[in-house]
Amino acid sequence: MSTTASNYSPTILCSECRTGVSRRPTVVEFDGQEIHVFDPAFCPECLLSLCERVSVECANCGGRIPPYSQVGVLKTETGASQFVHMTTACSTVGSAFHGFLGKDALGEYVQVEAC
Repeated sequence: MSTTASNYSPTILCSECRTGVSRRPTVVEFDGQEIHVFDPAFCPECLLSLCERVSVECANCGGRIPPYSQVGVLKTETGASQFVHMTTACSTVGSAFHGFLGKDALGEYVQVEAC
């Protein structure tokens, strides 16, 4: 039996431990949230470890925001950034910015135009 290109998929490696990842998105439960990450590829163990190491606290509810999540960005009086979940409960009117929380850092974020 021959294998055609249409049903062959090469092994994708976990970006942390370099073991093979059999399916994407990688799905884990962290702090009561179901986390789905398509890219970069992670094995479930590394994704959970990463969430435990580099998640940030939500300035509104105090819960944890895992890496590779959309976030609302709040600016403090000193110009520092605080993050909130992008949910109706946590993304307050004062969240004039939104962006993408990557691994250990906020990616690009944009200011939402006020109406």
